[in-house]
Amino acid sequence: MKKLFYPLIILSFLSGAVFQGSIALKEQSNITQQQLNEQSLLGINWVQQSGEYRALAYQAFNVAKIAFDSAKSQNIPNPAVIVDLDETVLDNSPYQASLIGTDEGFNSKSWNQWILAEETLAVPGAVEFINYVNAKGGKVFFVSNRGESSTKDTNNNDLEMATMRNMEKLGFKGVNEETLLLKGEFTKDGDTAKQWRMEAVTNGQADGVKYNVVIFMGDNLNDFSEINENSNKIRKEFVDRTETQYGLLSFSSEGFQPAYVALPNPMYGYWENGLYDAKRFGKNSIWDLTPEQKTILRKESLIKWNNR
Repeated sequence: MKKLFYPLIILSFLSGAVFQGSIALKEQSNITQQQLNEQSLLGINWVQQSGEYRALAYQAFNVAKIAFDSAKSQNIPNPAVIVDLDETVLDNSPYQASLIGTDEGFNSKSWNQWILAEETLAVPGAVEFINYVNAKGGKVFFVSNRGESSTKDTNNNDLEMATMRNMEKLGFKGVNEETLLLKGEFTKDGDTAKQWRMEAVTNGQADGVKYNVVIFMGDNLNDFSEINENSNKIRKEFVDRTETQYGLLSFSSEGFQPAYVALPNPMYGYWENGLYDAKRFGKNSIWDLTPEQKTILRKESLIKWNNR
């Protein structure tokens, strides 16, 4: 009987481990979109409730003002500032908060309803900065991936009009069809990337004037330059290559390099896409990943202290 004692212990241990593992796997596979949404709770609260978020927003626009004044002092002709809309000058955290407690992720239907409600808020410091630039001889262009229309009717621009009305109510000056460049405008071979709308500002297509863009502002690196990779490694390498441009307008004998000014956004962004590896789960796209697969990849992306 003694010969059977240790094998029985080992078998019992392995059976228990398999049982516990099956429970963990079952719990993992039961993660819903609602539970995935809950993971954004603290980030949304930070944007809405913390003084630190407001401080960083004011800091970003103060730095941008210094950069713009530097451009003016150097007599750069036709200076322009290109800014993103959402989470750069417009605060959509109430929309993000509305997803908490629901089994619904971001989708165009609810997002368009939010835009049409015209209840978007202003990021602290945004109105004052935009109006300062426009009053001091510069011109601000709003390059956003918001759509022009909530329908497929090309003659319908309800989202564009709602955005303009909302921004005017918030006190933004200089918001019109020439300065508000939304997704679908100035495309190239069907490509709707921001790059082509940015080029429309510099080549005169936007309003007939060729501008020198002295500042790019956004909450996403793609608001500064088109980065076609869902890779945070590549995105961080881009930041390291352009480190001298953050908050600074630099001059040389060859001209100037525009300033990049980043706004904080812990709620969503391309950085999240960079966490996901679709091939890991045999998927063709990160958009095919399930809530539990996203949760696994989010946790695996953490850099952990291994002493616990």
